[in-house]
Amino acid sequence: MTLNEASERFHIGAETLKEYKTNGLLGHTVSEGEPLEFNEADIRRIGLIGFLQKSGMDRDSLKGYLRLLDGKTESRDEQIRILRKQRCKLLEEIHYKQQILDELDYMILETKKN
Repeated sequence: MTLNEASERFHIGAETLKEYKTNGLLGHTVSEGEPLEFNEADIRRIGLIGFLQKSGMDRDSLKGYLRLLDGKTESRDEQIRILRKQRCKLLEEIHYKQQILDELDYMILETKKN
């Protein structure tokens, strides 16, 4: 799959996909001037990276998680630790936003009373 095809499929900018490829996030790097082609493993990996980024995972955690996936050693416990940490962060954000919603609802209620 070409760079443009992958960009359209995932709604990700071509520059971002180039960054994934050149930084080794897709499991391998490319040399300068080498055409960017994405194989089926790359396509699955792009989807995974996109999901983890949507969850708010920071770049260092993302790189660490991907390294664990690529490793030949038993890393399941560490993968779970990283994913659970991200889950907790996301849950904290949700709770914080729920508090804000509750405060807004209270303000609406009070405004209606007056």
